[in-house]
Amino acid sequence: MFILNKFNHIHTKIIVFRCKHLKTMLLEKFIFSDKERKFFLSLSEKRKKEFLGVRYALRYIGINMNLLYNEKRKPFLFPTKGKYISLSHSFELISIAISSYPIGIDIEKLRKDQKIIKIKKKFVRNDESVFIHPNYEEDYLHIIWGIKESLYKLEGGESSNFLNHYKVSPFFIKKDSCISCWIIKNSYSKRFSAFYRKIDNHYLVYIIDDK
Repeated sequence: MFILNKFNHIHTKIIVFRCKHLKTMLLEKFIFSDKERKFFLSLSEKRKKEFLGVRYALRYIGINMNLLYNEKRKPFLFPTKGKYISLSHSFELISIAISSYPIGIDIEKLRKDQKIIKIKKKFVRNDESVFIHPNYEEDYLHIIWGIKESLYKLEGGESSNFLNHYKVSPFFIKKDSCISCWIIKNSYSKRFSAFYRKIDNHYLVYIIDDK
């Protein structure tokens, strides 16, 4: 495992790790409780790698608190000490955000197999599709998906309706690294700023609720 990218933003530390052949290397470094071991053994090989990678990464950056999940699978640190955490995995990459504010993060591999184009009607609104440049459609779609996934995580899994409850304002690839976006509900709406950057062939997106 090694750090591919790390940076700070608005009282937030974001680290992207690359991990390969992680299970054998790290398993001996952890002492599991009976409950943790039972949970670990119930996971798929992919999830086992993610489980170990995240915990190793937290230790690597000096976070020695326990990583737990609530009933909606939203991660949190215990004891919290005023820190929030968000996680994302994509193939061999693990991204972690530790913040003084609520945060949502997502990392997605930019794939050119048109898979995301086939499902875009499930998460792209009509008023979002009009600003997508056809020459960079897959880039736009990965960023829009990342923004809505980050909003979903920020909200704590309150809504999985990416089409109606989350909205992304127009932006230009390579010109706008800060993008306005919204959570829209019947009772309220709230504006956020999403930030993105390209790391290798992945798009990293994060949203910090600092207001």
